[in-house]
Amino acid sequence: MATRPTPLSTAPTLIQAKRMNAAAKAAKQPLTDIAAYPVLTEEVGYAPSPLARPSAAGLPVPSTGAGSSLGQVINRALSDVLGWKVKPGDAKGFVGALTQAFTLKEVDGHTESTWVPRTYTVQTDLNGQIAGAQASIFSRGKVALDQSLPLLDGLYKLDPEATDEDVAAIKAVVKSQLTELVNELGFVGGPRITRVDQYFNLLLGSTTYPLPATAFAPLLQNDADQVQGTLGNLRDLLALSFTNQDFVNSVEDEANLSNFRVISDYVTSLAQSWLNNINYLNLNTTTPFFGTQLVLLSRQLSVVAESVDEVRFTLDSVFVGPAERQTVKLNFVNTGFAPIFLEDLLTWIQNFATEEGPRLIQDGGKFGVQNTFVQVATKLSDTIDQIINAQIASPPLPPGFFTQRVQLSFRDLSEQLKDLARLAKPISHVITPQPDFGLPFTVSSVAPSSLSLRTLVPNQSVMLRVRGNGFVSDVNTAVTFTANGGNTLIPTAYFQSESVLVLTMPTIPSTAVGTYDVNVSNGGNNVTPALIGALRITT
Repeated sequence: MATRPTPLSTAPTLIQAKRMNAAAKAAKQPLTDIAAYPVLTEEVGYAPSPLARPSAAGLPVPSTGAGSSLGQVINRALSDVLGWKVKPGDAKGFVGALTQAFTLKEVDGHTESTWVPRTYTVQTDLNGQIAGAQASIFSRGKVALDQSLPLLDGLYKLDPEATDEDVAAIKAVVKSQLTELVNELGFVGGPRITRVDQYFNLLLGSTTYPLPATAFAPLLQNDADQVQGTLGNLRDLLALSFTNQDFVNSVEDEANLSNFRVISDYVTSLAQSWLNNINYLNLNTTTPFFGTQLVLLSRQLSVVAESVDEVRFTLDSVFVGPAERQTVKLNFVNTGFAPIFLEDLLTWIQNFATEEGPRLIQDGGKFGVQNTFVQVATKLSDTIDQIINAQIASPPLPPGFFTQRVQLSFRDLSEQLKDLARLAKPISHVITPQPDFGLPFTVSSVAPSSLSLRTLVPNQSVMLRVRGNGFVSDVNTAVTFTANGGNTLIPTAYFQSESVLVLTMPTIPSTAVGTYDVNVSNGGNNVTPALIGALRITT
């Protein structure tokens, strides 16, 4: 029986066939990897896993048994007291944290120390802190919370029908929301905007703080008698409305009502401050504050170091061990990258993430981040991209190098390095010379403005003064007198200051009669003419 030909519209083209074959090969590749190489496992424990314990640098490592809890308690206590993350070998950072955490005072012949809580300092390897807009809003939030909680506890019901259980419950909810809100404003690495917006919306209601929130937008309502949310529920339950004072019968009752208004005003003013600063706290902001950004950089550096370990682990799983990695030579093709051994590259990246990068940030500040840190992170990322794109010449690499698991680990490392550079790029500092606050350059007069050859002493030089502002004390500062007829007189600068040039002119010949323009070269900047017809020479 003859078969019908496949219609042209449904027959697979040659290109489609190639794509299908490539997709099939790609799908089989992971299975081939598993068949060719074993699946290696290792014990991993990250907090809050019971396998995790704090290392000397504060990073979680697998626990080795009893005794680790004591070190964890000590590290946490030092971090809480000093506001500083314990880091071995960083004596300078420890002394600085100790100095800022305690103040010493001589009292009656002995020294007394006072602990100064570093409220806004967070614990990172890079000494990052809550700074800028976040420090401002968190400071206001702490004040609002400290002032509001005692007032909240002292509120009592004016409506006799309100039950004590309901009053206690709603006051507990308001207290919890206020506390969590302020804690979020001080969150390490910047507050989570969605969470802050939600708490303001819960406290004030959508009629005052609608979602999604808009930066710099004014609150829809500021009146304590009109706010909704849990604060509105508290007001209505306790009958603390100022516009309806049927339950206010004494000065104490009015003070109770006033205390609620104070709490409401604290929250609404804090919400408005938050809206005014929200753009500076967005994770995608192009103008981050250095202290807050250091927290994110510290996290990302730790991720890069972990990614290097993951690359090594996947290479171990395909029989490219530590010794062989030291002999695997990467010769890049037509990219301008110099050859490098694989393990040397991995060691470079890890040292940058754990030592060089943090040192650049701590010692060089924003200038070091802009002029070195970003460039190194970008260079390392570009190098890994060359490996991923197989831009490598002979000698041939081990077969396991091209397995999916290894290539995926390299891709992850490249992406983490790109994220590191992206976080660091907005940090910049340009070192500029000291500004010049001098007066602008002007020429106002020449004295004397007229000379008579008849009165001049023969063979004796003539002294002239050119007055003005902004004269530069420089060897290139000079004055030339030019007449309409082409005569030129070039005096010698005898004295110069910002406002006057004292000139000496040799014997003036009888042919110099005429009217002269004043031309000034002020530190090499020619001004011609500065004054027209300012000097006249007569017979």
